[in-house]
Amino acid sequence: MIPFITRYANTLGLLNAIHLHCVNRGNLRPYAIAAWRPDVELPVPGTALMDQLVDELEGPLRQFTVSGQDAARPGRARQVWQCTLRTHPGSVPLSDGAWASAVSRVVAAAGIAPVGDEAACRWIALRTGEHEVRIVAPMMRLDGRLPRLHNDASRAKAVCQLIELETTGSRRHAVALARNIPISVPAPLTPAAAISRQVPGRFPAASR
Repeated sequence: MIPFITRYANTLGLLNAIHLHCVNRGNLRPYAIAAWRPDVELPVPGTALMDQLVDELEGPLRQFTVSGQDAARPGRARQVWQCTLRTHPGSVPLSDGAWASAVSRVVAAAGIAPVGDEAACRWIALRTGEHEVRIVAPMMRLDGRLPRLHNDASRAKAVCQLIELETTGSRRHAVALARNIPISVPAPLTPAAAISRQVPGRFPAASR
């Protein structure tokens, strides 16, 4: 599992772009698999429901951002965090539940939504392919503070490597049990150790 983190200026524009990206690739319409609160669905673009979702996501950002503070740099503000998670296109696709579990660990590790932090940023995770999920999060906490995103890419990469090791280890054990073959699995890496391991970004964009 490989994370790719980017930043955007507009939540609505990003959600619409994700939808268009899936349509152009021939994928099914993206849908929500996890979010900052339960039972969040991704509406069809251009509807009032989509506007309502964006209003909720950007609520803290709009509340605490000073009007006109970026007027001197039009189009330069990047206040929306996006993390694309991809698994190898030749691997067994993860279930929505497995993806949701991975997403919760990634947003916690990156600093978007630390575990137990009730004032964390609002976010939504969208399934955009068999091997791809995208997380969208406006970068403002409910308490008016910015999230601590220093080294977010490294921390996201570390937890993704841990998840991949855990998943690979579980599958190896399942095969070994089925075949009655003894097998040893290396102990999970600590986040610091995982960061030190170099895994090339060899996975192209997934397609359904």
